[in-house]
Amino acid sequence: MSTVLIVAGSDSSCGAGLSADLEVVRTMGCQPLLAVTAVTAQTDQKFLSSQAVASSVFKDQLEAAWDHSGGHVSAVKIGMLPNESIVEILTEFLQQKNCPNIVLDPLLKSTSGGHLADESSVSKRSRSLFPLSTLVTPNIPEACSLTGLCCLSKYDLHALASAIVGLGPAAVLVKGGHLEGSECVDYLLKKGELQGQEFRQARLPIASVRGTGCRLASAISARLALGDDLRQAVDNARSYLFTHFEKRCSL
Repeated sequence: MSTVLIVAGSDSSCGAGLSADLEVVRTMGCQPLLAVTAVTAQTDQKFLSSQAVASSVFKDQLEAAWDHSGGHVSAVKIGMLPNESIVEILTEFLQQKNCPNIVLDPLLKSTSGGHLADESSVSKRSRSLFPLSTLVTPNIPEACSLTGLCCLSKYDLHALASAIVGLGPAAVLVKGGHLEGSECVDYLLKKGELQGQEFRQARLPIASVRGTGCRLASAISARLALGDDLRQAVDNARSYLFTHFEKRCSL
């Protein structure tokens, strides 16, 4: 069975983070492996607190997951990285094991308002993990923070994507959900391409949801693990996400 190593923080309300990642990876038919980076206490409305996992425990989790997989990890999904030590340990692990299909969701802040990474870890992540990543999946605020650029419409997505690809990843998917309009437009750009690809879809039939970014990155990781190329993985993952929340709204 294809395996996806999930590197992320827990969410006590199960709206995002590890619980969302696990649900998606299993639904896609892959075996999840876990390395918990932090424990958070939050609800849909508020963020109470967060505690990073001890560096030694995080490192042991990675090694245990690798051993359990028999040395075969099909893809890696990276979410919350609370501090520089966690980033350094993960970078060394990914380099040593030569892990494929690395999807990095560069979280800065939770939907419920809590900061998910300290300033030093954000900088370290860009320098060390971006060059190892198959795909980086920032939303508009994250992309603007990473590049220093503004994004006022879909016409700014290419500039944002180009700037992030310049930081080292093989590709970037800028998620356009924060832009105005009846459609959600995401923009995929691969390194070396002059023009990217737009993915359009009607907005989710719900006013406010948490965990969409976690679920999308996990779904892309799973589809890559199952053999999709990058464009297929993004397209299939986006379709899954819309169907998931459409069903939730009908309950």
